[in-house]
Amino acid sequence: MEKLEIDIPKLFGKNVQKYRKLAGLTQTELSKRLEITQKHLSIIETGSQFASASLISKLCVQLNVTPSALFGEDLNQSYFDRLYARLAAHIENKM
Repeated sequence: MEKLEIDIPKLFGKNVQKYRKLAGLTQTELSKRLEITQKHLSIIETGSQFASASLISKLCVQLNVTPSALFGEDLNQSYFDRLYARLAAHIENKM
């Protein structure tokens, strides 16, 4: 059975960057609002470092998103194709 592994810090960072850009903010602008350095925000966006709980809360407020939006993953067709194949194989083995 194929394991679907998720790199949480990278996923989180990618979503922070996505919502920051949707908000029309630069790293410098958002980092000032969060009271952190631009370098710290950059490190979070690349997934090299994870944000603290208090920083996650501040990000949600500044980006006007829920915590689940920052941890969510866009499921693409490839994911569904793999899921369907696994389900079909499982059903086939049960018959």
